[in-house]
Amino acid sequence: MPALKICFVAPPFSGHLNPLIDLAHYFQGQGFAVHFTTGAAKAGLLRQLGFAVDTVLAHDPFAMERIVNTPGPVSGSFLLMLSQLRANLALLPGIRQELRAIFAAEQPAVVIADFCAPVAGLVCEESGLPWLTTIPTPFALETRRGTPAYLGGWGQPRHWGQRLRDALGRTVIRAGKQAFGLVLARQLWALGTRIYRPDGSEQAYSPHGILGLGMAELEFERDWPAAFRFIGPLTATPEPVGARLSFAEQRAPQAVLVTLGTHLPWAKQGLLARLAPLINAFPEVHFVVSRGEASQFDEQPEELGPNWSVYGYVPYDANLPHFAAVVHHGGAGIVYSCIRAGRPSLVCPHDYDQFDFAQRVQERGAGLRVAALDSPAAVAALRTLLTDFNLTPLHRLAEALKQYHPHQAGLAVVRRLLESAAPAVPPETCAEPGAASA
Repeated sequence: MPALKICFVAPPFSGHLNPLIDLAHYFQGQGFAVHFTTGAAKAGLLRQLGFAVDTVLAHDPFAMERIVNTPGPVSGSFLLMLSQLRANLALLPGIRQELRAIFAAEQPAVVIADFCAPVAGLVCEESGLPWLTTIPTPFALETRRGTPAYLGGWGQPRHWGQRLRDALGRTVIRAGKQAFGLVLARQLWALGTRIYRPDGSEQAYSPHGILGLGMAELEFERDWPAAFRFIGPLTATPEPVGARLSFAEQRAPQAVLVTLGTHLPWAKQGLLARLAPLINAFPEVHFVVSRGEASQFDEQPEELGPNWSVYGYVPYDANLPHFAAVVHHGGAGIVYSCIRAGRPSLVCPHDYDQFDFAQRVQERGAGLRVAALDSPAAVAALRTLLTDFNLTPLHRLAEALKQYHPHQAGLAVVRRLLESAAPAVPPETCAEPGAASA
């Protein structure tokens, strides 16, 4: 019997694709056949890793990158978010047609789609394929209770006024999405979808299962959708890693990693200048800056001063044990890698979900949040992290993370979905009791 096939669908961005690559390796080891659908930028890497790959938008291979890599921040601007959503919707009819052909050829038993690839769910629903959503930012899900996200990183409510704030925020979020639905009604109608299902749940996420690639211990209290479950973070880096960094032992008693991830090129402009106050304030510390260019992991570092150097790419999990602290933007991958390694974070969020991660990091005792890296507050915060920060809450989070087994938990959800999707055997085809031995 041929192996059951799982199709993974994700945009060609490291933070979205890497967790699925991690899951896919495990599923392969459990006897499943694995297939990926993504953009052209990551097809070569996936083939090097031994996966079958189909690409979408081959005629315009960087269409998705143009939408994500904006010239400035998007969060907080209705018009910019609307423009970005409209650009996404313009791509979906073509991607939908390509996915129909790919799924028809591959005949997957299950489709697992990143939460930024809901078009895969549309194709699955129309063709009767079971599908799951993965989401590394669980707070993005709408809930009936709790603190809403994407409003600048609100903290957990501590009194009735903040609970009222949260209720109003949830109303604003839903009204905003409904407004998007009205403005973009023609595009959504052409796709045969809408923002919300008749039962009020969000159409973008699978009703069969939403795999939360995070920790309940980091989140604020809220009610989660019935289809949702935490399975734990996946932070492995699939790119082949060359020599391990050894600057921590060779150059300074302490080293600090600085990273703004693999997105937001506008945020990286002028980063080295903004870091100058930190670098000058800690001459005894060696600062390692990662440009976040995954294709440059073998590149030799630029030595820009006596206590700082710039690398093209620093894989997190393999190298964080070298560092005393990490300065970062608040992306899901680096947040959970820091927790896994027990390293405190100085978080300076720039856009999207980063403000919400930054607030959770601070409130759960995993680090500190600042508004700007070139500020006295950042210098004071880093001094605290390096000298007298209470690491006990962070170590508790690290221990809690060890209790998650995302590969096995994900596999259990897939198997339950396959069992529920299996067609019932007609009674007349069932053997009578004892017939096999007769």
